[in-house]
Amino acid sequence: MPLLKRKAIKPVPTPNVDDFEDNTPVYMMRFTNEIFTNYEDYINRYFFYKQKNWQCETTGKSGLTYEEALKSEHKEKSMVANNFPAQLRKPLLEFVQFQTARIDAVVDDAFAKFKNVYFLNELVTVVWDGTSYSAVIRKVLPEDEWTTVKNGAAEPEEPGQYLVRVVDTRGRGIEDMERVVDCSLLSRERLAFNKNIIRKYVRECSAKESYIGAPWMVKSSLAKKYGIETKLPADLQAARESAFTKLKKRKGGVDPAPALAAAKKPKKEVAEKSAKEVLSEVALPVEVKPAIKYPIEDLDLELGSIKQDEDSLLVRPVPVKDRSVPQDSFEALVMSWQFMNSFSTPLKLSPFGMKDFEDSLAHTDIEHPSVMVAEYHSTLMNAIIQDRLKGIARPILAAPGSAVPTPPQAREEREHSVMTDDDESIVDDGDMSVGGHDEYVQRRKLAHRPINERVVIVGQGWDEKAIPASRQGWEAVLVGLINELGSFEAIPNVDRILNHLVPNETTLKDDVEQLYPSLPYEDKVSIVVFLVETAAGTSAVRHYMEECRQKLKELRLQKFDINKDRRQLQAEWTEFERMEAIDTKNAALEKAAEEQRSAASTPEPSQDGDSDTHAVNGDLSRSESRQEKLKRQQMEREQQESRRNQDLLRQRALLKAKSAEQKLRYDARKKLSDRESALTRKEEQIDRDSRRYGIARVRPLGKDRFYNRYWYFDGITMDHGTDRLYVQSPSFLDLEVMRVSGDKDQILKRQKIEDPAGGLDELMRLHDQEIATGLVLEKVARERKLLLEKEHALDTDDEDDKDSKARGVTNGHSNHPVQVDESLLVQHIPTRWSYYDEPEQVDNLLRWLNSKGIREKALQTAINNNYDLIVGGMQRRHQDLVSLLQKEQNRRSTRTKTVMASEGYLGYLNRFNK
Repeated sequence: MPLLKRKAIKPVPTPNVDDFEDNTPVYMMRFTNEIFTNYEDYINRYFFYKQKNWQCETTGKSGLTYEEALKSEHKEKSMVANNFPAQLRKPLLEFVQFQTARIDAVVDDAFAKFKNVYFLNELVTVVWDGTSYSAVIRKVLPEDEWTTVKNGAAEPEEPGQYLVRVVDTRGRGIEDMERVVDCSLLSRERLAFNKNIIRKYVRECSAKESYIGAPWMVKSSLAKKYGIETKLPADLQAARESAFTKLKKRKGGVDPAPALAAAKKPKKEVAEKSAKEVLSEVALPVEVKPAIKYPIEDLDLELGSIKQDEDSLLVRPVPVKDRSVPQDSFEALVMSWQFMNSFSTPLKLSPFGMKDFEDSLAHTDIEHPSVMVAEYHSTLMNAIIQDRLKGIARPILAAPGSAVPTPPQAREEREHSVMTDDDESIVDDGDMSVGGHDEYVQRRKLAHRPINERVVIVGQGWDEKAIPASRQGWEAVLVGLINELGSFEAIPNVDRILNHLVPNETTLKDDVEQLYPSLPYEDKVSIVVFLVETAAGTSAVRHYMEECRQKLKELRLQKFDINKDRRQLQAEWTEFERMEAIDTKNAALEKAAEEQRSAASTPEPSQDGDSDTHAVNGDLSRSESRQEKLKRQQMEREQQESRRNQDLLRQRALLKAKSAEQKLRYDARKKLSDRESALTRKEEQIDRDSRRYGIARVRPLGKDRFYNRYWYFDGITMDHGTDRLYVQSPSFLDLEVMRVSGDKDQILKRQKIEDPAGGLDELMRLHDQEIATGLVLEKVARERKLLLEKEHALDTDDEDDKDSKARGVTNGHSNHPVQVDESLLVQHIPTRWSYYDEPEQVDNLLRWLNSKGIREKALQTAINNNYDLIVGGMQRRHQDLVSLLQKEQNRRSTRTKTVMASEGYLGYLNRFNK
């Protein structure tokens, strides 16, 4: 339960139904299920929960709202429940019960105690002849049965011997790989058993009171489930009573227990009320409504806040639904296309567009077979054949760290654990990539039901050599590959496909070529998906993935260097602009000084004639005075000319220096601009290479308010492949989130206004049916399993070996193991797909999205970041369509009677096949 100031807050008591009349309106808090009969109490409590003062009890993260803390706890619960070994839970809780030490000391002691102790049916890693495998503990040997094991350590740190059996990737034991080993040869998965996960499990499953010396107490539901003693020992009980007595005295005679759940009250209110009144009103604290900090949960936004301005849209633009591809097959189709284009280099297959891929699978013309179909089938099969020719394709045992399916028994224990009873993880990142296998796993061949025996003859020798460049006979190779490697789990309609390709005993290899085009569309998709999943584990693909990882590592280092250079360049730009501003200011001051000097050096008009006339000495003759005057004027003219020449030379020097300075400044600016352009080009190239080598995972751009996912595949593997922004309807987990965390009727009402074409009401209805069906089938499956276990127990209790052999039991092991009918498992309803293929639709979508919501803000940012790629691809598609239309018009104007198709999937050319 979320904490407030490290204390749990008691929920509001549920009112008594008998105290109200029928149809009395009530208000329910959607994330606590608290019921209020007064709206004012409800809204006060709502804003109390919306304060970011809450703390996640499991992780300790603070600064959250009550709902955020609750989701954090549920997420952490699911993570711990899925990772922590089921067989270790009861012993660990028994060890923790009544411990009085701090959590760190308890964790350290528990880790040391159980580090080399293993339990029955526990999944472990065993060292077998120098190689590590996944195994299951079959028996814990008592000390009197210990033997000297040659493959074990001479003196193990902690003695113990176990009978283990190696398991395959499906969690099934391999009978001929079983032996007794020392505990020193065993280990647990690091992520399943470490101090961190032990600490989380202890915090989740136990609690400790606040007084000094308080013991850790396992929660009552878990204690009851595992049969753990809950009554405190006498010494701990006495210590508890003593601690509470002291606390009661310090509180002035008031019982401290209810105060532990008290919420913080305003100082003025506390001063006016007595302690008794404060404690009685703890359930409904009055808090001031805080200011909303955006972004918030999208569906919490009021409908009126969606229309932010006049340019916003209230209704989401309607996407286009592709009618040419069945909705059940669309997701598999996209996944296969993305894989083949991402790994085009190791597969030696030229990339092709999504539309061409769809059309090629729909091609049924026998007279003109599709080259593209032959190419991508052949390249996928050649990758598989090459590994078989090298001897790589063999059943691989599960390696440490690989994903090993949980055995049925462990899976059942996890399902019945109280850790998952409250809630399950609802994290769904929408990853859509092909699950790259760590090891190439050859599927076990299951016994096919009625298939023509001719299938074996037609597909015989399929893996003896690679398919030639002519692609002749690839259909027969496909028959052999499916017959040997295919299974009902990998290809649901494998029998129907083989019976279609080889219908009778007279079918020849050449006949398969004529029969493949007529396969149903969904069967063709199933074949491609099977080939893709199998090829994903081949050595060529795995080596290419490793190369891509190294390339991405190098690109990240280059991006780091570019960011460093860009910061340095920005500093140089700042310094350059500062110096330029100083030079401009100095130039202005110098120009003003020059103008002042020029004005000072300009002589005023001469008035010497008048003054000389009056100043002439009577003793001087007129001729002498005129000569002095001309001489003086001549000297003045020479001086003025000299000053003008000096000023001209100085101005020329200044202009020359200024011109040189401007040239240096221009060169410096151009140098900085060129460096900036070069960095931008390098960064763009790194981004392109990152999209090219980032093939491991393909994630959606984001989700809108109704949990619709948006996908953009172009720019990841190729720049011009789909030219569409795909929209995927909410998944099973998304619908469950909306059903559990919100008002279903209110969401549906809002969706009809803002997204009337979304069909959320139909999806919700199917979701409810799916849940109801799953509950019924789960009950039937459990009842059937119990019945089979009872029959198995009766068979094994009979000690007569003859009777046992008659029932098919050999050496105490039944030949008919207990199995649950997997046909009862509920298949999730496939999501619905649509797309936007016009730039105007993308613009309208951006106008509809609201940045005040958490999901839509992230989605809006992702679309804006890829806007040029998305819209650019759509524009190029329009140009290609116009060019194709012009070619078609020119072609029709010719008089040739036979026209060979050269565009689209019919004109596909694999440049690797030369």
